[in-house]
Amino acid sequence: MKQVKNSLATTRTAQSRASTDDRTAAYRSVFMLLAGLAVAALIGFASAQVLAAGTDSTSSSSGSSYKVSNPSKAMRMATSLISAEKYADALVQLENEVAADPKNADAWNLTGFASRKLGDYSRSEKAYDTALAINPKHAGALEYKGELYLTLNNLAGAEEMLGRLKANCSFNCNELKALRKAINLYKQAN
Repeated sequence: MKQVKNSLATTRTAQSRASTDDRTAAYRSVFMLLAGLAVAALIGFASAQVLAAGTDSTSSSSGSSYKVSNPSKAMRMATSLISAEKYADALVQLENEVAADPKNADAWNLTGFASRKLGDYSRSEKAYDTALAINPKHAGALEYKGELYLTLNNLAGAEEMLGRLKANCSFNCNELKALRKAINLYKQAN
């Protein structure tokens, strides 16, 4: 009888240890999953901050998510007006911005964007060219100039802008994805 009790006690102890080991393994798995998610979130946040600071545009043709690092009042107004699709009003703010800071590639890029949306393609191209003269790797200007080229039926020009984006903006690059998509849609339609 004593052996049976010892055997039962040993079995229960082994089961208890196994149960504890299973719980510990489950806790470790949950912890590792949460840690992985936290790291992924931090990488995503850091990428978004770099995107906002370095390339400035996070959407394609709509302009509704355009971000500018350390914006002036005129730039904040311009981006708000562009989000509301009030392009002519945005151009007034952007003219003020480039008068105050002629080396602001973001302001020139948005000037090109608003001008393109209003159908002033000549002004748009000049503004994109100015943005790219200031910052040849400006992803927003490269994307938007590529979209302008598609509007003008210049597929070769759009593909050139895509090539420049590929060379300068490959990791998590929304501008590259947007221009590639626009070129693919253009090819399907033509």
